[in-house]
Amino acid sequence: MKMPVHMVTTTHLDNSSSPVGERKGANLYRENEVGLDDVCDQLRLLNVSTSHGAYFDRKSQTMHVFGDAMETMQILGFQNMDGDTFLHHVIIMEQYDLAIKLIEFLFDSDLLNMANFLRQTPLHLAVITRQTAIVRKLLAAGAQTNVHNHRGDTPMHIACRTGASDTLYLLTESLSSQNDLEIRNYDGLKCIHLAVLNNNLDIIRFLLNSGADINAGDAKSGRTVFHWAAEYGKSELLDLILSRKDVDINMQTYDGITAFEMARANGHLEIMKMFCESSKCL
Repeated sequence: MKMPVHMVTTTHLDNSSSPVGERKGANLYRENEVGLDDVCDQLRLLNVSTSHGAYFDRKSQTMHVFGDAMETMQILGFQNMDGDTFLHHVIIMEQYDLAIKLIEFLFDSDLLNMANFLRQTPLHLAVITRQTAIVRKLLAAGAQTNVHNHRGDTPMHIACRTGASDTLYLLTESLSSQNDLEIRNYDGLKCIHLAVLNNNLDIIRFLLNSGADINAGDAKSGRTVFHWAAEYGKSELLDLILSRKDVDINMQTYDGITAFEMARANGHLEIMKMFCESSKCL
């Protein structure tokens, strides 16, 4: 006799471009009224030989486990052709209820920080898809904020690049170390650099107030946020920078160029005037 359960089934992801990394998902999950034998059949299709598993009952809003718990964890840790686990899938597809229950079930588990083949953890995907509530739940359950994806980006890098301020605030509150603000991605950029390139003054101000190093140069050229403001003629950004007591406007790039010289080379007269009127200018 079959035991009726609510079952979530999976298919592979297609390779394509998307916000979650060069691929898209289509009908990754569907909810069916099936029996325990059918659950096992679905798992066998994923090359998982087992008579155990877990399911989410929408009516009771409860995650149920049947069979051996360790084997259930192995099932939930199974990776498809893209390296995605069940938790990756439900976050990609924005299946909020199931994601919440899975995170609760996986509390303080290594699976919370398991990366797919693009080195994306569930937290990376939650930040990319701007699911603030999922980000909050992942952080409370033990998700790490300093994991690098295939581009070297941590979830904080992604939040700064995309302007996801609400998500950034949550991530900053959960930092394991203040040094996490100074982590570089594989392009040698810190969070403050990405916020400047995104021209998001609110995030730049928040990062600086949170302790980000305003004088930090990027690893490739040594340009600081001051250099970028001068090069691209960003007067509002320059005004914000000049208001900071800890800024050194005479910082040089690796080839010895100051921000003032960069403004002059690009013909930004207003920027040059702001420099000269600043008491910080030597």
